[in-house]
Amino acid sequence: MPLRRWLAIGATVVALAVCYGRAVAGMVNQWWTDEDMGHGFVVPLVIVWIVWKERTRWSKLAIEPSAWGITILIAAALLQLAGSAGAGLFAASLAFLLSIAGAIVCLNGFAWLRAWSFPLILALFILPKLAIVYNQATLPMQLLASKMAAGMLTAAGAAVIRDGNILDVGGHRVLVAEACNGLRMVFALIMVGFAFCFAMPLKNYVRAIILLLSPLAAIICNAVRVTSTIWMYGYMPEHAQQFHVYAGWAMLPLAFAMLYGLIKTLQWAMIPVNAYTLASQ
Repeated sequence: MPLRRWLAIGATVVALAVCYGRAVAGMVNQWWTDEDMGHGFVVPLVIVWIVWKERTRWSKLAIEPSAWGITILIAAALLQLAGSAGAGLFAASLAFLLSIAGAIVCLNGFAWLRAWSFPLILALFILPKLAIVYNQATLPMQLLASKMAAGMLTAAGAAVIRDGNILDVGGHRVLVAEACNGLRMVFALIMVGFAFCFAMPLKNYVRAIILLLSPLAAIICNAVRVTSTIWMYGYMPEHAQQFHVYAGWAMLPLAFAMLYGLIKTLQWAMIPVNAYTLASQ
């Protein structure tokens, strides 16, 4: 690679660091302090892995810089100004990702932007929570977890009385707190679904099914966690708090296993179709 291009890339990285250093620091701080955003530390590692894994494919692309990238950079700059003027960290962070896209187009062209479209889409998971959306989703998810837990406990033969997000089991009233809404697991599992879709050789419609069902798997696992914790509070209250902590850690691997099992099931279901297609040719 010519020295001139190295200098251009280096200058672009420095410019992005100067313009968006505060936004990146704000994102990292939220990943560290907000339990719902803990997956933000994992996303950059997954993106680096994807870019490295596909290095042979994208390194063969023609380098055709486009001035349209400047238009993208201008749009990102306006969004950054809006963030600085009071639109918040989300606007500034989105401007950062948009600037990366604009820089790719300016330096290498649209073919490279298409090649890196999947990592850029995955990068959306590092963005801070959009408060207005998160707050609107929290209560419905909280109530859904309560309803599913009440249904599971009733099916298991327990006497349950539900009043909103409060369940009475065995004479003990248990509150399904805001932290039990399951959104944290939904975010994490959608991200893992994206990674699985990229890493495994799947048909596009299978990828679509996986991405659609990833939130459902997370919601089911969260309901199992809430149900088992409420049962413990109702019948073994002395162990309930400790169990609640362990259950939180256990459900995420269970959700991953459910997602992987779904992928394998879909792959198995495609085998007869593929065999029939080959036999008819």
